[in-house]
This record gives sequence, structure tokens and C-alpha cells, in this order.
Amino acid sequence: MNNFNAASSLKSVGVGRLLVRLLWVLLGFGIASTLFSLLEVMAKPLYQLLTSIDKLVGIVLLFISLISIIVFLIWLYRLHADLKNLFKEYLITPGGAIARFIIPIYSLWGIANTLSTFADRFKAEGGDLTRLSEQVRSLIGPLYGFMIGSNVLNRIALRIAVKNPQDEFLPFWFLLSCILELGSTAILLQLAKTMQTAIIQKAKSAIS
Repeated sequence: MNNFNAASSLKSVGVGRLLVRLLWVLLGFGIASTLFSLLEVMAKPLYQLLTSIDKLVGIVLLFISLISIIVFLIWLYRLHADLKNLFKEYLITPGGAIARFIIPIYSLWGIANTLSTFADRFKAEGGDLTRLSEQVRSLIGPLYGFMIGSNVLNRIALRIAVKNPQDEFLPFWFLLSCILELGSTAILLQLAKTMQTAIIQKAKSAIS
């Protein structure tokens, strides 16, 4: 049984590949936005000449972010539908996985629960699947750190921007926020790749 046949039995593979591509694009535009923020902090006169480009990058970044969120949720739903097919006793339903990620407050527990449940289930499979499960588990802490840090800094920066748009430290806050958002995107990209690899390998072993 080859990888193509194993992947063709899964609902999440196609959208998973699209998600990975989108996250790579998002990461690229995020790096560009971070460089503009760094330029604003270190060389403001030069940055002012490139402000229009930075604004365009920001618009594209927002557009890709929104698409990525939608595609991520579709992938998450289909991934858990596949998990239910592969493991009849899998603890999280597709709808439950979505709820754990999007409901405020509940998501503080839910995201970790979703990822750790995946890691626990694949750890028992042995071999490469155990290694992949450990990779997923190792990314939970950094994901929370980057997401919470980014959220806090965004709130600080926006509050300062509203109260005092001329604050000399405002560009610095936006720069830190951009760096943490880059970290979040990189972690999500690695999670998507690792989880998709694990489920394809499991499907391959189940079909063969």
C-alpha cells in the first residue's frame, strides 16, 4: 500500500495540503511585515518612504489570515472525522474539536486538550507514530506562549494607538507583536504538517 492510496482514504489530506501552503504564504508575508516594523523602529525616515507598501502587505496579510483560519477549521473538522474512522473510540468528535478551538475561555483548555488527546492516541501506536506524537505534545506549550503573548501585546499596542498615536514606543510594541505572531504561525505550520503525516501513516498501516 503506497502513500497515495493511504492518503486517498482520508478526508483531511487535500485541505491539509492547502492549509500548509497557506501557512507558508502567511509566514512569508508575516516576515515581510515584521521587517517593516523593524525598519520603523530603527530607520523611521526610510520606513516613511515605504509606508504604502507596508499597508499593502498588511491588507494582504489580513486577507490570507482570514482564509487560513477558515481552511484550518475545515481541516480540523475533517481531521477528526478521519480520526473517528481510524479509531472508533476516539474521544473528540469533529464538532467538539471545533468548539475547543473557537469558544472563548473554553479554548484555553480546549486547544491543549485537543492536541494532547491526539498525542496520547498516537503515542500508543509505537515507532514513528510515537515520535510524531511527541512532536505534537512538545509544540503545545510554545503555541500557548506565542498565542497568549501576541494577544496581550496586540491589546497593548491597540490601546496605545487609540489613546496616543504619536507614542514613541508604539512601533516597538507592534514589532514585538509581529514577532510573536510569526512564532504562532510557525508552530501551527509544524503542527499541521506533523499531524497530517501521522494520520497518513496510520491510514497506510490500517489499509495494508
